[in-house]
Amino acid sequence: MAQDDLDDLFAAARSRPLVPSEALMARVLADAMAEQPKAAAVRAAVAPARRGGWFAGFAEVFGGFGALAGVGGAAVAGLVLGFVQPATVTDFADSLLGAEVTSVTLIPSADALMVEE
Repeated sequence: MAQDDLDDLFAAARSRPLVPSEALMARVLADAMAEQPKAAAVRAAVAPARRGGWFAGFAEVFGGFGALAGVGGAAVAGLVLGFVQPATVTDFADSLLGAEVTSVTLIPSADALMVEE
């Protein structure tokens, strides 16, 4: 086969458009429809059952009873450190500042923030 013969063969192939037969298209579409996912049955939405009363709703705001327990524990620890002033807090402040500290103010009042220098 020469170069000219190959060019003639490609020219003849380009001159005739390739159209698939109706039977081929019907088989391809039938196979495609068989592979489509089936529609799921629609079910009515059911509201979740509420457990407990107002306290359960309050706990859900924080993410459940476990998270509410963590928030409560942090609140108690903050109160202990803020009001009871354990000796270890004042000892730590003594070593950090190099002077004797009798009280540590962890939450300053608004007046301490407005002092002019």
